[in-house]
Amino acid sequence: MDEALPTPLVRHRRGRWLGGVCSGLAARWTVPVARVRLGFAVAGLMFGLGVMVYIAAWLILPGESEDGVTPGQRGIVLLAQAGGALIALATLAGLGTAATIFGFGWVIVALAGAILVGVLAGWSRLGPAWALLPIGALVLPSAALAIGGVEVDPSADSVTVEPRTSAELGTYKSGLGLLTLDLRRTTFPASGRVEMRVEAGLRRTLVALPHDRCVHVEVQQRNPPLALRAGAVLLGEGNLASPTPIVFGQYGARSDLEAAHRNGRATPRVGPTLVIDYSTMGGELIVRDYPNSVSPRSYPDWPGYEVYPEERPDTTGLSDEGARRVIDEWTSRRTEQVADQARIERLMSGPCAEAPVAEPRAKRKPKKRKSR
Repeated sequence: MDEALPTPLVRHRRGRWLGGVCSGLAARWTVPVARVRLGFAVAGLMFGLGVMVYIAAWLILPGESEDGVTPGQRGIVLLAQAGGALIALATLAGLGTAATIFGFGWVIVALAGAILVGVLAGWSRLGPAWALLPIGALVLPSAALAIGGVEVDPSADSVTVEPRTSAELGTYKSGLGLLTLDLRRTTFPASGRVEMRVEAGLRRTLVALPHDRCVHVEVQQRNPPLALRAGAVLLGEGNLASPTPIVFGQYGARSDLEAAHRNGRATPRVGPTLVIDYSTMGGELIVRDYPNSVSPRSYPDWPGYEVYPEERPDTTGLSDEGARRVIDEWTSRRTEQVADQARIERLMSGPCAEAPVAEPRAKRKPKKRKSR
């Protein structure tokens, strides 16, 4: 016995309210037309989505002929169905990717299992072969991210941590919010190495060091997951996957400091070394000292940006009085700019900046007494 052909997807002329879209879909899906109309009405409340879908279906679906004979599907209908299927698969892949990144990969596995069980139990019209498409769209991106270790804490709260002693330092994670590690009142040892780990998410991690004590900093940056690096390269933004940590007021290299010390130009400041084991999912790490009176959250760029004193203006073509007025105004501005530049450079250097070695004073030769 031959199987009955599926009902063609057309807009019905009989029993329609507007364009016959709902009655045509109901006949194709063999469901009550009231259920389809209710679905469009509910979708219409979601930013007008149901109205847009109805209008698109009205333009794409062929109408039923007057004698009741349904025409064959047009190519544009098949193209629309294929486009809709691709959009649905891309949506499933996006949902699976987002869920896995934020640590809900188990939900994707459960959903894929439910789809498979529904197909095998006959609850869905999809055959086993076609069911592989939505399952693959859900599982494959999630599996790639899970294997690559890409995971971000879904919390969007901004967190500030103030440990009392260096022994309390451990592992700190950030997700979608800002993370501030305020170490200005933390008790550090006089010397030695103190270790902590930072797993940065998508936002900034700020480490506030004391302004009146020297704490050297050593950042050990881990390579981000391969999937994250590959995605950043494809977007043309390779630096997004592994932003360079910003550490203020620290020596560039130990060899430079030792060379300066050997040459007698500087002496190293004594203090402990804070070792930061750092990994990131795109967020940046900033380490700098702050006075106790400054809030790192409110004024993260303290003491300000670098100042470049203004060059002497050109007074060609001006009268003597006009040129004198321009030069006087420039002199006043430049005096303030030079003072701001010196202040910011001094504060930027931090409490660990090298101390210049005082040159020994030349011994004065005793004066010879004149013989009488």
